[in-house]
Amino acid sequence: MNTHKRLAALAASTALIGGLAVAAPAHADSRGMPHTAAGTAALMPASNTSAASIKKIYVKGTQVALRECPRTNCVVLKRVSNTNLRAFCQTNRHTSKISGNVWWTKVTLLTGSDPAWVSNHYVRGAAPKVPHMPNC
Repeated sequence: MNTHKRLAALAASTALIGGLAVAAPAHADSRGMPHTAAGTAALMPASNTSAASIKKIYVKGTQVALRECPRTNCVVLKRVSNTNLRAFCQTNRHTSKISGNVWWTKVTLLTGSDPAWVSNHYVRGAAPKVPHMPNC
């Protein structure tokens, strides 16, 4: 067994002994990228947005609802007041209108959280859309 294979086997067994579930490919393509098995989840963003499109937005107002989906009848996951959030994309499809604005932005807390939706009505500078933010 060559050194590379021994190190890979040692790393896998050490991770399993430590109680971690590790799925690491044994081979890489010509660019050094690991092969993944079909159906295996890769470490990718939850949406089709790239890291370059992520930006900070400021939500103005008190007790602004961050919702499970971009409609007012969706579950409120958290309420925030006058704060910055990490924004990924925005949509006007299947949304509720708030004060004439149908656009909603997909966000997380800066400290990390599950994704949620906020109406662009509460986003500073979004009239009606957040500039340079991709659509979801």
